[in-house]
Amino acid sequence: MKKEIEYDLVFSPYITLKNGRRIYARQYGKKAFCFRRKREKEEANKH
Repeated sequence: MKKEIEYDLVFSPYITLKNGRRIYARQYGKKAFCFRRKREKEEANKH
């Protein structure tokens, strides 16, 4: 089996900092923040 790492794009109108404060994208002139999230896809070898 071969593992390939793929990414999904996740969009959020806000992010929450470690101290609990929320930052909204509109405060920075954006509609949303964009994040990459890992997704592993397994493919079987064809032998």
